[in-house]
Amino acid sequence: MYKNILITLIFSLFLTELKATLCPNGTETNVANQRDDGGNPTNCVNCRVNFYFNGVPATFNPGVSQCMPCIDIKTEDAQANSGRIATLTLQCKSDCPDGTQTALGNTNYLAQRQECSFCQANHYFYSEINVFRAGGDGCDACPVRKTSGAEAIAGINASLAQQCDVTCPDGTVTATGSTSFVQDRIECVNCAKHNKADLAKIDLQCEIKCPAGTVLLNGITTNFSNNVSECVKCAANFYTTKQNGWVAGTDICVPCSNILTSGAEANFPATANQEKQCRITGAAKVFSQFIQFSLIFIYLYFL
Repeated sequence: MYKNILITLIFSLFLTELKATLCPNGTETNVANQRDDGGNPTNCVNCRVNFYFNGVPATFNPGVSQCMPCIDIKTEDAQANSGRIATLTLQCKSDCPDGTQTALGNTNYLAQRQECSFCQANHYFYSEINVFRAGGDGCDACPVRKTSGAEAIAGINASLAQQCDVTCPDGTVTATGSTSFVQDRIECVNCAKHNKADLAKIDLQCEIKCPAGTVLLNGITTNFSNNVSECVKCAANFYTTKQNGWVAGTDICVPCSNILTSGAEANFPATANQEKQCRITGAAKVFSQFIQFSLIFIYLYFL
């Protein structure tokens, strides 16, 4: 009798397996990673992790519709979702390349990366071959932002001159006598006629040292070439508490009381906080903060 029951059970399981099929591509059941439809295709209701439904969400048909693999997969917070909500923006990483946006002003694309065809306001694109690959190329932040009239523009037209303030520092001109540079402010090599001699160098006539604790873009040099606004970074083992609104050439950076013995580097003020630039560990953190605030006061007093 037991033998007959066992044979019947095995036969029943075998029939069930025969009826069961895999869910359509990119889909699964409500059970995580379960692609076997259990004999009922309508069980295939979800798009798998890093798959999305490339259609009108309401038209997703369990057991019939397929889900497409993401072009750029999520590395965090990725999960399966119902095909009726599993859009590309929900399931996939859809960030535009740095400094770019869509024509509608979004920094995430809806269907394909090629939508990221514009450089954001105060961002420009430069390439020796003068070809902008929408969705592939990024746009760089302007070395000097426009104070007015800044706007997003198609990447191929977003030259530095179009997107950024390219005016030479006060009293200086390029080698051709222009008050605007083409690619970099270092082109503003001469003093204008009303400022000393035509061939005068700024380091002979002017104060060229960066404000305390700041350096140039290369992270090392403390003397600027043409204008103090070139002093854009906090030096290694210097920090600032002013992550927003920090003004290059005006604001300073404060020395760490406990310096990093390795890995120290210059950083832009937006990220050059005390935790990143200085050595602060364990129980010494609170005391270190007290000492650092005291040093800031003393440092500013003697400036």
